[in-house]
Amino acid sequence: MTDLELARHLASIADEVALPYASGYVSMQWKADGSPVTAADLAVDAALREELARHRPEDAVLTEEDGLSGAIGSTRRWLIDPIDGTSYFIDGLPAWGAHVALEVDGTIEVAVITRPMLGLSWYASRGAGAFRSDSAAPIRVSTTASIEDARIGGYVWSRPEIPSRVNRVARWVASSSPTLALLDGELDAVIGKGGFAWDLAPAVLLVAEAGGRYTDPDGGARYDMQASVASNGVLHDAVCALAYP
Repeated sequence: MTDLELARHLASIADEVALPYASGYVSMQWKADGSPVTAADLAVDAALREELARHRPEDAVLTEEDGLSGAIGSTRRWLIDPIDGTSYFIDGLPAWGAHVALEVDGTIEVAVITRPMLGLSWYASRGAGAFRSDSAAPIRVSTTASIEDARIGGYVWSRPEIPSRVNRVARWVASSSPTLALLDGELDAVIGKGGFAWDLAPAVLLVAEAGGRYTDPDGGARYDMQASVASNGVLHDAVCALAYP
């Protein structure tokens, strides 16, 4: 099984484990950071760590719910958010799913994001393009070239000057997320704020393989700085200038 095949396999298991919990009440508790965690999060986390121990025992694993485990110190590390968007999951909205990424020698090599209630996933491997599960054709970001015409999502309201500089400040639909809307061409750029490694790692590769750009505030591709700009590439410098004046 290739790394991408395994990543998609893990994402499929995550969806299969989580979906039965989505049909009714689910037990929940609050973590120390104030975010919710449900029985579904924990069940998915356990299932994926068990599967990785079976298929990649030589790899390290970093998950939101269990921290770092596996072959700690390995140059290969899986980053997993069992259910990204737990608050949406609790509220019965479809904007939740698994995040799976593999980092090799500090570079994200494969990535998957799912939306199980929609039966969809977005996946990529380095150098091979990005795809959505309902089409055989690679996905591509938009070609909007003017900041005045750009559809910008994410935390645009964190800087009051941004809405005054663009004509279309967008909200993403409840079934999606800013990153997925960018991949689907519904947004031209996303200004990110917050999030941890397991939240942001898949976007680094997916956006790049779809023809866009992802950068941290220092211009690199780190996913652990809790801030980012992702775009169609054409608008990237202009959006960065708005996000980091």
